[in-house]
Amino acid sequence: MISLTLSEIASATAGKLTYVNDAQIVIDNICTDTRNIQPGCLFLALQGASFDAHDFLAEAKQAGAKALIIHNKSQTSLPAVLVKDTRIALGQLSAYVKSKIAHLKCAAITGSNGKTTTKELLSSILNAHSASDAEDSVLATAGNFNNDIGLPLTLLRLTEQTNFAVVELGANHQGEIAYTANLAKPDVALINNVMPAHLEGFGSIEGVAKAKGEIWSSLTTEGTGVVNLDAKFAQDYVQQLTKQQSQVFTFSQHDAKATVFASNIKFDDLGYATFTLNYAQNTVVISLNIAGKHNISNALAAACMAIVLGCDLNTIHKGLALVHQVAGRVNSCKVDEHLTLIDDTYNANSASLKAAIDLLEQCSGEKTLIFADMGELGKYSEQEHRSVGEYAAEKEINNLFTVGSLTEFTHHAFTEKSLQNALHFADKKALTSYLQTYLPQISNQKSTVLVKGSRGTKMEEIIAYIKQSKIG
Repeated sequence: MISLTLSEIASATAGKLTYVNDAQIVIDNICTDTRNIQPGCLFLALQGASFDAHDFLAEAKQAGAKALIIHNKSQTSLPAVLVKDTRIALGQLSAYVKSKIAHLKCAAITGSNGKTTTKELLSSILNAHSASDAEDSVLATAGNFNNDIGLPLTLLRLTEQTNFAVVELGANHQGEIAYTANLAKPDVALINNVMPAHLEGFGSIEGVAKAKGEIWSSLTTEGTGVVNLDAKFAQDYVQQLTKQQSQVFTFSQHDAKATVFASNIKFDDLGYATFTLNYAQNTVVISLNIAGKHNISNALAAACMAIVLGCDLNTIHKGLALVHQVAGRVNSCKVDEHLTLIDDTYNANSASLKAAIDLLEQCSGEKTLIFADMGELGKYSEQEHRSVGEYAAEKEINNLFTVGSLTEFTHHAFTEKSLQNALHFADKKALTSYLQTYLPQISNQKSTVLVKGSRGTKMEEIIAYIKQSKIG
């Protein structure tokens, strides 16, 4: 991060210096977890519903912290900045750090699906664009650091050498994106799509759309909003951006009136796409190394943002080609000469499930979908799980194996409309027991198995089991 004095930190957070003899003490690293303290850092004590880091100030000092940000007068001998709320102070400090880098361009990404993949695609393009610059010229959100804590921690990683920041903005309640977007103040912002995800927190898909739309509030008239014309609420977003006089870029797999659109789309046997990317009467042929039709949209979204940030089509072509697999997101691998295993276990909602089913249908041989419960759907849980079963029944899926309690709705919806094989398992133990007999049955025929489920179901354990059983 950029080096700051305690005096600057107090000013940025409207804090009060306490136990400070020298306000010019320099801080070049901020930690929020005593397990990851680095000697010489400033420890910021967060407080949550079930924890209070103020209880660990002694541990922070022992681990090497040389200063603190706190919101109560805890007993400590370390220099400290006393603030009203350390969570808010974290955000204020991150916004201050970003404001000190005048040349920085920021891209912010939200949406129900595809945030991380789009982030990786755009980061790759920008790295190709900045190949001759410093190694840290492009900063991207690490992992799922996309909430009111993760986004500020990401911005604090900025350095004077950073030219581009690519940040994800996630949310499970209203107001969260408005808060994080205001900290990031992006030059270009994307809503990739609006799907029935986190309905428990948002109440309805309209609630999801409203929450995602909060990202536009951070744009100035010089800022650009990027809209997916193939997604729900696209025209509402275009109107909102036009009304606030921000610039508008659009993309589509189908609409040639979009700013950036795809044509001549083709897929190979594993679901990898080749297509023509069109922009301002110029074209480039793109071959993706990540599978699925939905990743064409992610690539178009990344291309839109890259164009706004000054990249040409050749750089976009180069950057997209360098992205292969994103952990837990449609990772395809050959387990042996007959079995292809697709790992899409990072998370799940009904829209991403349907995209996975579309991908599986394109594969050759025996096609098996293993699917666990989707979370955070509230009163829509039965409806959304049934919709996946009904959708799968219309596709060429040979086997549907569901696991958990909510996917029993998926199982019933599938069997009501399809004569294909469907089995439901109460838990992963029962599923793995069945896989012991099922995997040998398909060992001598071409087969594809796709595994998916919400984060809490830990379906990566099934991926590991299948790989290990085939190796064994």
